[in-house]
Amino acid sequence: MADPVSSGLPLHPAQGAWVPISALESETGLTREVIRKWESRYGFPQPKRDKNGDRIYPVEQVVCLRLIRRLLGAGMRPGKVVGLDLAALEQLSGQLLPPEATATSAEHFSQQVLDALSRHDLIRLDCLFRQRLFRVGLSLFVRETVSISIALVGEAWLRGTIRVFEEHLFTEIVSSILRDAIRTVTEPSGSPRVLLSTPPEEIHTMGLLMANAELSLHGAYCIGLGAQTPATEIVAAVDACHIDVVGLSFSIAHPVRDVARFLRDLSSRLAPSVEVWAGGQGVLRSPRIAGVRYFHDLDEIELALAAWKSRHDGPRSEPELD
Repeated sequence: MADPVSSGLPLHPAQGAWVPISALESETGLTREVIRKWESRYGFPQPKRDKNGDRIYPVEQVVCLRLIRRLLGAGMRPGKVVGLDLAALEQLSGQLLPPEATATSAEHFSQQVLDALSRHDLIRLDCLFRQRLFRVGLSLFVRETVSISIALVGEAWLRGTIRVFEEHLFTEIVSSILRDAIRTVTEPSGSPRVLLSTPPEEIHTMGLLMANAELSLHGAYCIGLGAQTPATEIVAAVDACHIDVVGLSFSIAHPVRDVARFLRDLSSRLAPSVEVWAGGQGVLRSPRIAGVRYFHDLDEIELALAAWKSRHDGPRSEPELD
């Protein structure tokens, strides 16, 4: 996904220009739903109306929204940045590594991981990841460090430069670190209550942990069932644990024909009030099932949670997004 700050409008656009609401999502990477909620909650942005009564936004505010989107991606909260002026947002954004440098740094880090893994230096491997987490924060750690490391380790396994047990060592160390980090950001009274699992025959759980981290960072409360849970047991857990959303992960190795079949069966067993969210590379080629929300990447989680809260919270009791 392209970084909204690195495309579209220039950082210092001409004064007096306006952007219609129809172009707002592509220019900022934020949905209209989220932006309108910020208008109500934080008093920003401040649109005007065109001759047809549609919202139009000063281009300077659109640039601010793009910077805000980048800062949120780095783990900052809306309440800390929405409404800041352009100079303040530029200063905060300037303290972040640019996307290209971050990606390059993550790839260099992943090579260090491969080197430590090839030497079976587990203490070094654990230290590398924990130091990286401390440096970049949980959100960037999940979406960049872990994602790139998984890809490179997977490629190394396919090339035969690492063995199956070494890939398992990598997975166990990263999983342990993620679980520790998730515990530190979990709010027991958070909402929605999300049940996380994989279907039968799906043994890969790293995607669940990555989603768990993002969900917890944005206020959800997650309950994990681990891997390979039958639909009947998921339904039982939903009832017992008062679940609002069932989150499922399908790896690229999962048979495409089984993805839609399982989602259709599970959805038919759940109450209409319980949503089903499905993510992972295994869902990309799967036929769509009505009522299931599909995720292409982790960036979509925050927006999905904001939409869920908008649908389920009354106007006087809706919780802060930050």
